[in-house]
Amino acid sequence: MDHARGVILVLVATVLVGLYSFTRLPVDAVPDISPVQVQVNTLVKGLAPEEVEKQVTFPLETELAGVPGMEEIRSLSKFGLSQITLIFRDGTDLFRARQMISEKIQAATPSLPSDVAPRLAPMVTGLGEIVFYTVDFKGGAQSPDIPHDRSEQLMELKRIHDLLIKPRLRSVPGVAEINTIGGKERQLLVLASPEKLAGAGLSFREIRDVVA
Repeated sequence: MDHARGVILVLVATVLVGLYSFTRLPVDAVPDISPVQVQVNTLVKGLAPEEVEKQVTFPLETELAGVPGMEEIRSLSKFGLSQITLIFRDGTDLFRARQMISEKIQAATPSLPSDVAPRLAPMVTGLGEIVFYTVDFKGGAQSPDIPHDRSEQLMELKRIHDLLIKPRLRSVPGVAEINTIGGKERQLLVLASPEKLAGAGLSFREIRDVVA
């Protein structure tokens, strides 16, 4: 009888512990079963996909291939963008993985173009989405307020995106990062007369500082 009573007590205790553990389990309509992964994004202005692959993606991939714990490496080379995704074994510490990748990026920097700077993407899971969108003038740029020269259009589109669209999208919940690809940087050309500068007591350096 005592033996049976002990078995019943153990059984009841097991059931209670199981019920308690069940109530503590995280429940999600779409559970995240994605592997540990880190993305490296590099903005490259003015390079076609083939040049991005050759000058940026391949050197980075070569250096990152030796990161401990990595199971797979994927890359994407687009106009103005190199994106590398590294997949790690389950259980890998994400912070440690990002640290090791940062060290590898520093080692690869001398072999990259001087004007590019690879960056680690924000910490997201495989459920995160990357959305590509384009910004252009409606109706084929027929409005008199729109520049007719395509280079001027690209400069204006980039200005509109960076000053108006990008800040608003950053305020959308769930948006981790926004990168601008394409467009042209607006440039200001100043032709200074040395004689007039000398007469006004100004130097080229002072003009440059004011414009900057």
